[in-house]
Parts: sequence; structure tokens; C-alpha cells
Amino acid sequence: MTEEFIELKTAGESIRIGFTDQKISGRAGLATFCGFLHWHQFGALLARVLPRRDGPRRQGCGGRPALSSQDVALGFITGILGGAQRLTHVAFLRADPMLRQLLAVAGLASQSTLSRFFGIFRHAGINQQAFVPLWNWAMRRLPSLRGGYSLDLDSTRLLHEDGHQEGVAVGYTRLGNKPCLHPLLAVLEEAKLVVGFWLRAGNSACANNVVAFTLELLANLPRHIRLRLVRADSGFCVDSWLAVLESQNLRYIVVARLLRPLKNLCRKEMIWRATEVPGTEVAEVWHEEYGWNKKRRIILIRHRVAEKKRPGGKVLIDVPGYLFQALVTNLPESVAPWPSGAITTGAAVARVSSSNSTWTSP
Repeated sequence: MTEEFIELKTAGESIRIGFTDQKISGRAGLATFCGFLHWHQFGALLARVLPRRDGPRRQGCGGRPALSSQDVALGFITGILGGAQRLTHVAFLRADPMLRQLLAVAGLASQSTLSRFFGIFRHAGINQQAFVPLWNWAMRRLPSLRGGYSLDLDSTRLLHEDGHQEGVAVGYTRLGNKPCLHPLLAVLEEAKLVVGFWLRAGNSACANNVVAFTLELLANLPRHIRLRLVRADSGFCVDSWLAVLESQNLRYIVVARLLRPLKNLCRKEMIWRATEVPGTEVAEVWHEEYGWNKKRRIILIRHRVAEKKRPGGKVLIDVPGYLFQALVTNLPESVAPWPSGAITTGAAVARVSSSNSTWTSP
């Protein structure tokens, strides 16, 4: 409650400064987020799916029991939303007098408590037991789209120059061979929602565990989430993975690996057709790559270097002035790779003329 005021007068106006004994937070804007968590009973969900932690009693708190897993997790999530980039940044929120009440938690975790909490996740079984229900919880809140969702899969790289984290190993990155992790990531594009994540060592092969990752992901999709298209990078372009999608009647577009047979096709006299993107042309061929058990539809893409604005594409020494890419798809041939139904690239974009929709491939 305000006790008194100080009034400062300037040439054009007076400024009244008040004093209060009420608690004030510089992060009160997080109240909306905290209200969202309470509305969806997110803390109760975390209590059900997170592994229990039995830490030491809190010092300086009358020996009260250790913070529960859900309290630690809620504080961590709020810290990330508040801009924290390190565990010490999250622990700094303990000084805020309002956040504990806004989150309705027993307390906010220190750096050491956060480290011990994440140490509980020792293997994939514990990780999946916690995160699969959380991904399902998020997906069940999505609407069912009439046209279905696009599922994007990526085998990406996470650089870790210090190299101390578990699983960090030297692997190939766009910056050369660097200490990294090599995770698999799945996103529903229309919702911008992560629905799957597997962490792999940095020296893992690109195709390592992609089939198991995809099968688990498809098994965990709620029934109302229908997939109209699966898009993936070249790490998924192996016969066993393509066969899984074909067995489940799923449409796909995958970036192909430009191995020697495909490079030879690019060198041949193909029928190249112009697209709506200046300097970009496409060709189409049915091709059985080494290790495949049948022929599949390949879209070859070439860009004139002088007109290409985005990175990407391979150089062929004996075809100067062009960069090449290729896509594998089981979309019907009625979906043309040139106008009027165009595949272009830069992130390889295709317009499906029959459904008037748009698909992209990373």
C-alpha cells in the first residue's frame, strides 16, 4: 500500500513518485504464460510423466523436502521463455519475489538442482517415457485439418565446441569436421510443433535409426492427426525408410543423395524445363538407385550459378555454371514438376496443381 509521495516539478509538468511495500517483479509479463499453464493443468501433467527426484533437503529453507520434478521443470520452462541461455540464468529467477507465486510452485531451482534434475534422464527409455506423453498432450490440442498436416523430418547437427557433453563427437558439419551432436527432429509444419526428437552421437551415420524413429513417431500420432505429406532431408533417403512410408500409403518428398548414378543422369541430355524461378530448371526420370529394390520417381533440379540467390546444390566439374539437386517422391505423375504445377527450389518448393496446395522439401 502506498505510504507517501514525492512530487517533482519540471518546466511543463509535475511527476509524482510513490512508495509501496508491495512485491514488484520485472517479469510480471510472464503472468499470462503462467495462467496458460494453470488453465491446461500442465503442472499436474508434468507430475504424472516426469521421473521422481529424491534430492537433499533444501538448505536455508528449514530443511524442507527437495523441490518436486514438476516444480523444477516449470521453473526451467519459464526461465527459457524469459530469455535464459544457461542454467545460471534460470537460477537467477530465484531472486524474483513474484514468480514462485505466479507458477504456484514450492520454489525455483538453483543451478545445482537443475543439473541434478537433468542427470535423471540417463537413457532413451526414461526420455521417451517422459516426452512421448508430452508430445501427445500437445498434438491432442491441435485441430484436425481437412487437408492433413505436413510432417517435416530433419537429421540436423548441433555444434558443441567445448566437447564436454555426453554424445558429443567429431562429425561432419557445414563448417567442416566439428564436435557436435547429430539429432533427429520431427515437426508438424502447419502447427510449427515439435512432435519427435532423438539425440544421437555426433559421429552417427545420417541414416542411423531413421526407420525406428519414424515408426515410433507414426505410432504416437493421435488418430485425428492425418498426414498429407512427409518431407525429409537426404539423411532419410534410404530404401528401408522409403519402403516404410510406401507400406503405410504415405506421400513423401525426400532430398536425394547425389551419388554417382544420379550425377551421371544430371550430365546426360535430359529434357530440362524452365520454372517460375529465374535460372532454375527441372527434369524428371524413373531411377533405381544403388541399394533400392525398385525404381522411384526422381525430380532433378539445376540452377544457373549466376542467378542462384540461396545456398544449396552440388557442383559437377564437367557441367560448369550449374548447381544440381534431386528429390525423390511417390506423388503421382499428374503432379507435374514444372508449370502449371511447379517444383522450384531454394528449399525446393512444389505447387501441387491438382489440390491447389503447396509442399516444400528441406
